[in-house]
Amino acid sequence: MENAPAIEAVGLTKTFGSFTAISDINLTVERGEFMGLLGPNGSGKSTTLKAITGLLIPTSGTVRIAGIDIRDHRKAMEHVGTVIETPEPYPNFTPAEIMDYIGRMYGMDSREIAIRARDALETVKMWEWRNSRIGGFSKGMRQRVILAQALIHNPDTIILDEPTSGLDPRGMIEIRQTLSELKTRDRSLLISTHILKEVSEICGSVTMIRDGRSVASGDVATLVHGTNGDMVSLEVRTLKEIPAQLPVDISGCPGVVNVEVLGPKNLRIGFSGTMEDQSHVTETVFRSGVGVLSMNEKGADLESLYMHLTQGGNNVA
Repeated sequence: MENAPAIEAVGLTKTFGSFTAISDINLTVERGEFMGLLGPNGSGKSTTLKAITGLLIPTSGTVRIAGIDIRDHRKAMEHVGTVIETPEPYPNFTPAEIMDYIGRMYGMDSREIAIRARDALETVKMWEWRNSRIGGFSKGMRQRVILAQALIHNPDTIILDEPTSGLDPRGMIEIRQTLSELKTRDRSLLISTHILKEVSEICGSVTMIRDGRSVASGDVATLVHGTNGDMVSLEVRTLKEIPAQLPVDISGCPGVVNVEVLGPKNLRIGFSGTMEDQSHVTETVFRSGVGVLSMNEKGADLESLYMHLTQGGNNVA
């Protein structure tokens, strides 16, 4: 359907016996939109993507891809390229051989495979190594080959599950650059991650989940300012090591949303309260005798929102 969202999930729930992995998940990815599915490890991100792509049959709820019910699986998935839980490519194959194999699975002839394989491998910056054995590739290069497989049938929508998991910083940057390039091709993207930087760099919207439930969904800027209100981040650098009791004492102050220990001498305090409350927090830090070198205030951002919405609870799915 021409005007239908790329992905629409309503009331998505999946149970395994008495265990509820995800409950009443709602998200909509419009055409051309890049959305991050964000949550702590074990929050239900992979289960959600498996239910959306039909790898798991949801206990209840509906999923539509380009307006097509996922129960019509083959027709719906013609619009989607997916990488779920990052399968390993065959090490003795070359990227060209992998693309030929996948293309034939899609029913393409040799000419169409050649055209689309080149386009996909050039998109992920792997054309130069098309005839090299995958077994000799770095993990980042293998990840890019896997992404090329998802692109070979020229899908409207890409769904990726933690695509930079386990990569070194260079590999992460390369994958993010590739995904950013897809924006110029009018693709839609749903990407699960627990890495805030990925969402900040490539996504315009986010759905956050905790303990298998949606806690926020929408445009990043609107969520940051609307949900956080006047929330700020107070970053503290100290002369002495921070004693274990200090974060506990700060957490008990009015207006404190969360306290994160960044290192032996660094703290980040999520705060949403009055100026009087903030003064009380400052006094608590100074009274501890750690020797405050700096205390910087930063405005609301995605990190503050994430900490605010995902604090507490048990990560179970």
